[in-house]
Amino acid sequence: MIKAIVFDVDDTLYDQKPSFNEAFKQIFSNDVDSNLINKIFSNYVQQEQLVVAKNNLDNQFQLSKTDISFHCLHHSFKEFNLDGLTQKKAEDFWQLYNKFSQDIQLFDGLTHVFNKLIEKFKLGIITNGSTENQLSKITRLNLQHWFDRESIITSEDANAKKPDPMIFTLMNRKFELRGNEMMYVGSSYLNDIVPAKRAGWQTVWYNNHDGSIIDPNIIPDQTVNNSEQLQELLSELAAEV
Repeated sequence: MIKAIVFDVDDTLYDQKPSFNEAFKQIFSNDVDSNLINKIFSNYVQQEQLVVAKNNLDNQFQLSKTDISFHCLHHSFKEFNLDGLTQKKAEDFWQLYNKFSQDIQLFDGLTHVFNKLIEKFKLGIITNGSTENQLSKITRLNLQHWFDRESIITSEDANAKKPDPMIFTLMNRKFELRGNEMMYVGSSYLNDIVPAKRAGWQTVWYNNHDGSIIDPNIIPDQTVNNSEQLQELLSELAAEV
């Protein structure tokens, strides 16, 4: 029986697309139609998830955030036959994307869902990134109403980064629960679903970028494709308990 639901933050509880789209248009082109830029964004995020997972697992493969961004942009420009990418423009894009990402908002409807969940489950957060940066995002999203500091683990706290399953085991100890009593909600198959399943958790894959299941032996328990579907699933779960 599930007794705790734990969430990723980035690209799971808020939408990164508006920040990406605005930065992309300002640096590269204001003439890209909305359908194409949405495809570019999804491709960028899929590449980012792949590279970040490798970066966090392989000590010999260490790229800076700007290097990762350049790789993702390069792959996207090649995928969609775009031109105009330079190292300088990639760096300018990354800085602008970061700037716009300071203005973030919780997905509409999640406030109501969290109010339901907090009555039935322990709620937690596991997120990669520095404690200062991630707590700042959590504050800007007003998540402190449902998640106190003791229920939040950053990779800096744990001295381990997803996809290392150890960070999930640490949350088990915090909540004094077994893996099969935990559920994780995350947007990255490699960084969220794989390590959570290896830790014995149930999982919900927020697959909003049409990602692929890379390991047929590791299947998410539930998959949703947008915030509305995620909220419906979580509301049903709260109603069942």
